[in-house]
Amino acid sequence: MKTPLRKRILLLVAVIMIQAIYTPTSLFMEGGIEPKLPWDVFPLQVGWVIPYVACYPLWVFALGWLVWKMDEQRFRRAIAGLFFTCTLGVSIFLLFPTYVTQTEIPGIDFLSKLLLSIQVAGGDHDAFPSAHVYITTILALLYSDWYPQQKWLWFVIVIIVSLSTLFTKQHYIVDVFGGYITGWLGYRFGLWWDTLKFNRMRPAHT
Repeated sequence: MKTPLRKRILLLVAVIMIQAIYTPTSLFMEGGIEPKLPWDVFPLQVGWVIPYVACYPLWVFALGWLVWKMDEQRFRRAIAGLFFTCTLGVSIFLLFPTYVTQTEIPGIDFLSKLLLSIQVAGGDHDAFPSAHVYITTILALLYSDWYPQQKWLWFVIVIIVSLSTLFTKQHYIVDVFGGYITGWLGYRFGLWWDTLKFNRMRPAHT
């Protein structure tokens, strides 16, 4: 039996509310560690703010299409995986605070101003894991299963998003890999949850 659309929307709203904890913690959290490694040598390139910002409409469309069109089994996996991913990410933000030293934006062009506004609005905490990366990663895994012929496209998207977080100096390398792991764990949790639910629903043989 398919979950009613209204319930699907409410479940997605609940996921968004969990992820929304990111903003106040990033703006008002203090202390923690800076997860910067010697390999974090990516120079600031403000042009990468375009794919960094393009994530937002991509997420909106992908989540909306998921709620509207995804079959019931995949939807169960998706919503369970999204709950796990966002809850894990936010829990790490709260329990193990991390921050990024914000880079001065030298230009006054539109892209520079856009990146500066992101710095101001997004704060400097919640570096590890990268929310940009873990949300994109789990969506890529979900959609690669749903539309396997487009798997390569999602792989490219994940790489571009990852690079955008590094070249805009919003994250460090370890944050990116933490995002991959968080998104992958969420996807695997969704598969496990669906299997568990199926086994509970299956009639016991006597």
